[in-house]
Order: sequence, then structure tokens, then C-alpha cells
Amino acid sequence: MGEVKPSAYSEIENLYVPTFKNDTLEPRLAVLVTNAVISALQQDGTYKITTKEKADAVLMGTIRQIRRAQQRSTQTEVLQSRELLETMQISFRLEDPRTGKNVSDVNPFGENHFSGPNSTGQRTRYGEINGQTSLFLDRNFELSERQALSIAAQDAAEQIVAQLAEGW
Repeated sequence: MGEVKPSAYSEIENLYVPTFKNDTLEPRLAVLVTNAVISALQQDGTYKITTKEKADAVLMGTIRQIRRAQQRSTQTEVLQSRELLETMQISFRLEDPRTGKNVSDVNPFGENHFSGPNSTGQRTRYGEINGQTSLFLDRNFELSERQALSIAAQDAAEQIVAQLAEGW
């Protein structure tokens, strides 16, 4: 079968992934997401992770927003949440490591290309993804939330790799 990466990225073999920028107030989220992306890229195998000096492109990413929405309420009170949907919005692009310019100034799949629906059926624009997970509210909310962020980061990482390696 071989590689099926977008033609705009056909010359790219080696990627450098610096720590993603974190525009949220969630501490240590940038490292969590960056590590998830690097792991997903290594599992996929389409690109090799390397230093900036040896890289053909640099994967730049920004964690834009964390949203939480009620997914399920308690039986007795509709305003009291029992389960939340946590969404992590991330944007990313590939840059030339020498010039800092975007590898492709236009979407490699066409101006109006949207990636496939994510887990909630939402369609996202190329270079923007929404990593998601469900979060049950329990007595140890901080631990549950941290675990949910990790799962949402993994979901986001898989979507980023899918767009870079396969085009969707």
C-alpha cells in the first residue's frame, strides 16, 4: 500500500515537534498534548521525529480552548451535572525549519476541505481539531478531570496525525 500522505507533504520525512503553545489556563497541558502527539506520530510511522536541525518541517501547535458541556444530569435535578463532555480545541500547521514559513500556504486538499466528522459528528477545518472525552463527576473531580484531559489529548493527537499522514 505505501504512504498516503498529502502530496504537499511528499518531501517531508522528518518532523520536529516543539512544545505546543497553551492559550488556556490549564497548567501543564502543553507538555501533555505535545507528548501525546509525538507518541501518535511514532506509532503511525509516516514521519520520523528528529531535532530541528535535521527536520524537513516543524509541527507547530496551539491549544486554543478547553470546553466542558453537560452531557448528562442527575435524575432528580437537571441543573446538576453527572457527566460532562470535555472538548480540547487545537490548531496546528507545518513550518519550514529554516525560514519559519508555512510549508503550504493553502490547504493541501483544497480551499474548502473539511476533515471527516469527529466523535460527535462535528466537521473541522484542516489544521483544526477537537479532541474529546466524557468525564463523570465523582468525589475526586481533580483526578477525574486530569485523566479526562489526558484522554482528550490522545484523541486530539490521533486526529492531528490522521490529517498529516492520511489527509483526514
